[in-house]
Amino acid sequence: MNVTINGKDAKATWGIVFDSSSVSALMTPAAMKDYIENSSRTEHGKRVVTNSTLAKLEYKSVTLTFSLYASTEDTFFAKYASFCDEIQKTGELKVVLSAQPTIVYKLIYKSCTQFTQYNNRLAKFSLKCEEPNPKDRTV
Repeated sequence: MNVTINGKDAKATWGIVFDSSSVSALMTPAAMKDYIENSSRTEHGKRVVTNSTLAKLEYKSVTLTFSLYASTEDTFFAKYASFCDEIQKTGELKVVLSAQPTIVYKLIYKSCTQFTQYNNRLAKFSLKCEEPNPKDRTV
């Protein structure tokens, strides 16, 4: 599956290929915020307001796992530096999957929880991100 990050083809620009767990993480529905509730001693159970105009989504934590590959060591370090610049420039990642071209996952980069390097040409990353508003996925 092709992935675009901030309008750039991730594979062509940085040699990045998403792990299937990243696609699953993006597509997992966001949790709901707590409903308005009231528990009164004068009633059995509790009242829960589930009015659709009041139902709101919680922000979502997303872990993106992917590999960055390059044919030479010099190319690897150039792509690595370019990708680090991209995620640290504003902290915002706009991710589009080729299977869902009309959906933009607007993520905020928080940290890199895993970085494993092999042969100076292949690295595996896990980025911790947040999607502040899962309802805002328009282009």
